[in-house]
Order: sequence, then C-alpha cells, then structure tokens
Amino acid sequence: MRRHLVAALVALPCAVIIVLGLPLALQRSDEALRELAHTRTAEARELAPVAGQALRNGERAGLRQQIAEYQDRTGARAHVVDDRGRSVEGALCSLAPADLAREGVVREALAGRFTDSADPQVSEATHELIVAVPVIDERTLVGLVVVCSDLDDLELQQWTIWAVVAVIGALALAMSGFLAEPLARWILRPVRYLEAAARRFADGDHTARVPVHLGPPDLRVLAETFNHLAEQVQHQVTVQKSFVSDASHQLRSPLVALRLRLENLEPHIEPDGSRGLEQALDEVDRMTGILNALLLLARAESGTRAAEEVDVLAVAEERVASWRLVAEPRGITVTIDGEGDLVAAAVAGTVDQILDVFLDNALRMAPAGTTVRVHLVEDAGMVAVRCIDAGPGMTAAERARACDRFWRGANAASCDGSGLGLAIAASLARVNNGHVLLEDAPGGGLHAEVRLPAGGQGVAAGLSGQRG
Repeated sequence: MRRHLVAALVALPCAVIIVLGLPLALQRSDEALRELAHTRTAEARELAPVAGQALRNGERAGLRQQIAEYQDRTGARAHVVDDRGRSVEGALCSLAPADLAREGVVREALAGRFTDSADPQVSEATHELIVAVPVIDERTLVGLVVVCSDLDDLELQQWTIWAVVAVIGALALAMSGFLAEPLARWILRPVRYLEAAARRFADGDHTARVPVHLGPPDLRVLAETFNHLAEQVQHQVTVQKSFVSDASHQLRSPLVALRLRLENLEPHIEPDGSRGLEQALDEVDRMTGILNALLLLARAESGTRAAEEVDVLAVAEERVASWRLVAEPRGITVTIDGEGDLVAAAVAGTVDQILDVFLDNALRMAPAGTTVRVHLVEDAGMVAVRCIDAGPGMTAAERARACDRFWRGANAASCDGSGLGLAIAASLARVNNGHVLLEDAPGGGLHAEVRLPAGGQGVAAGLSGQRG
C-alpha cells in the first residue's frame, strides 16, 4: 500500500504539470509569435507612408534609406511591391521577389483581405515570419510593405519558456518525491498499527489497542472506533468466560449432593430398580465430567499464567505410566519414544492436560490387542507430541469439526465423553503459541499431534499467546 500511495503522491504533480504546464508553455510560445507579428506589422505601417510616396512619385532614395535603417535597427528585412506584386524596392530577402509574391499572406493582402496579421504567417520555404501591410493612396491599393523576420530569437525565447516550465516541473517532482515517502509513512502508520492490532485481536489477544494520536484525523477516529469495539468485545468475552466458570463451579456442589442422595437411596431401592439407580449415578458422573471440563476450558482460555520451560519427554513418560493402568485391563499397549532434550516453552500443567486428552480419546477408540504409540520429536523449532492409535479414525469432515465444543463424532456416540476434550487441547495449545493437528494414521486410526514452541523461544518472547 505504501508504494501505491507514494506513486499516487508523485503522479499527482506529474498530472498537474502535464495538464497545466504544457498548455501554458504552448500558449506562451504562441503569444510570443503573435507579439512578434504585431510588432512587425506596426513597423511595416511606419514604412507605408514612405513607400506610398515612392510608388506615387517614383522617388526611391528616401525609401531605400528607410529600409536600410529599419534593417539595421531590427534585423528584419522590408520589401515594397506594387499592386501587381512586382518588386519595387527592398532589402535582400531569403525569398526571391517572385517567390515572395506567391506567399499566402502577400496574395491575401493584394486581394484586399488584410487581417492585420491576426494569424501569423510563417513561410514554409524559409521558416520566416512574413507580414504584409497594404499601402493605400487615395483609398486605392497601390502596393504592399512586406516584412520578413527570422525566427531564431523567437525560437530562443520559446525554448526559454519550455526550459522554465521544465525546471518548475522538475522542482515540483523533486519536492513531491522528497515529501511523498514521509507523508505516506505518516498516513499509513496508524493503518499499520491498526493491522497489527487486528491480527493480535484475531489471534485472541483482546488487550490489543491502537494509538489514537497518530496520522490524519479520519484515521484517528478509526483508531478510536477500533479501540471502543475491542473494549466491548473484551468485556463480552470476559463476561462469558466468567459466567461459564462461575456456573460450572456453582453446579458442582448440587451435583455432589445429588450423588450422595442417590447413593443413600441404594438400601431402599428394590432389586429391580438398582439398574435405574446405576444409570442415574452414571449421568451424574457424566455431568460432573462436563462441568470439570468446562472449568478447565475456562481456565485454559483465560491466558493469565506465565510460560516456562517444560521437559516434555519427562511429562509424557509420567502420563503414559499413569494411563497404562487404564490400558492394560483393556488389553491395549501404550508405548513412548523420544530422544534428546525435548523442552518446550509452555504454561505449567498444560502439556500433561493435552496429552491426557489424546490418550483418553485413543484408549476409548482403540480395540483390544492394539498399541497406542506416543512419539516425541523436535522439528523446525517446534516440539511435536504425537499420539497414534489403531481405532476407526475420523473422516476429513469429522477432523475439521473435532475441536469444536460439545461436538462428538459418529464413532464416539457409544462412548462416554463430553465432546470438550479436543476443544480443551486446542485452547491449551493456542495459549502456548502452538496448535493441534489431526490426521489419518498410517494403516488406520487417528494421528493426534500438538506442536509447541521449543524451549527458550516462547519464553524469551514472553509467550505472545498469553492473551486475555
């Protein structure tokens, strides 16, 4: 955008110079030619009385002297012809008398159509200005005074006019080029701040604001509008998160009380009603799991905790050891492999929660006799934690929606779960400037992966992912 604005600021003076400067130069050149023509016409009129006497009396000495003095004074050449265009007296001209008589302005004047040289006539043969003034004696045309003038001085004057216009245009272009860059930066600086703030806000940093004292007044109003909008959105998001957290927390106590009451009813339930009691207790446990997940999701999205260096391999080994106690009774093997110092910049407690979500989903879907593999690797400045199972996997459409809240795939309909696990994992990954990937596993199953910044990068940057 800056290049386009600079080009526009430079192109505007160019357009002004072309639209105004060129016509002005052409006008001044034309005016200079007309001024020369009027000057030569006035000088020819001064010679007309002497020429009339010479044509009437035949005395040419005085006329010859006047023409010589005129030529010495002005540098132009005067010639007197009779009413038939024949040469009577004059200075040596570039054109022969016969050729001079054939010039258009001479023929027009001999025909009585003298126009006071309103339209300057320039001879194509010699590139001279030719002016013809009639000599009238007793209201009768007796001859013409023809003045021929070289255009060298006029051309020099015209070139001077063009040079002045060119210099003014060059100065205008130089000034516009000198001012265009800082002016464009001044105009676009608030736009860049606005773009950066919009990107941060879209990435979840609801504290992003724009300076309101930079740039043109219209952009300052836009910055104030953006800040007001950001404050309103931040307030609404805060209210929503607070409501989810508070509602989840407040509902836990009634659920605990409800479970205790249901358990206390067990001695009073008939044998044929024990199945219904078990189902009611299962629903209470399911609702408790959903509330716990909502609380975890609200804490994950609050983004108020600081990042630190986390030994991902040690965390993964500890979580795999815990989940093996769940996997072995189901006939499922859980393996882990990873080499080197796998240290990530992450909020404490988030890596194990993400891995718990992956292993929980994998063990729910994996059939007995299969293996769930946890693989850790560092790649391009990121630490990748991969959990691969041999379950039914997901379609591309299901993987696209798997991180939506409360969404459950067709294969998970028969299993316990709240539909919040992967949503929590994705939120925790975003808090750590990472992301979650879901792909098809080779040979079938699901490949769930979280990629987090390697240790030292996100911590040094203050983890821009810690957002409000």
